[in-house]
Amino acid sequence: MNRLFRLQWKEKEYVLDLGDSSSRLFGPEKKWESLLTHYSWSREEDGSYSLPDGSVALLRSGKLFIHTKGKTFQFAIKGRETSDAQTASLEIKSPMPGKIIKVEVKPGDSVRKGQTLAVVEAMKMEHALKAGADAKVQDVLTQPGDIVSQDQLLIKLGE
Repeated sequence: MNRLFRLQWKEKEYVLDLGDSSSRLFGPEKKWESLLTHYSWSREEDGSYSLPDGSVALLRSGKLFIHTKGKTFQFAIKGRETSDAQTASLEIKSPMPGKIIKVEVKPGDSVRKGQTLAVVEAMKMEHALKAGADAKVQDVLTQPGDIVSQDQLLIKLGE
């Protein structure tokens, strides 16, 4: 499962795609192409992520800390949900500005946890938005081709 974070360091924003099998850092310097790619991040028992070279990434209190090559970098995390998990899992929001390229559900559909509901394209990447719980689709607020903003509500789920 990939986890997408919008980060701020100094005056610039970056996007970190922190996944189980690969991780990428995107920045404005190269028109949002990947600045850094790692294919061997390992999730540790304490919740941190590590690389064979000894680098460590840790998410804590709205910040991402990356320690690598003897230096520690602190990034402010932007755009993550801070509402309670129950509400967040029933509201499917865009993780970043982008274009809706696929909507796979309609109002009244029953969905299972992990099922793809919609796909957003951003920075030449497709991001599958998945159900956080078994639920019923109450409302679909977007359609393919729509341009959406970060944190825009796309789909409402209910019990």
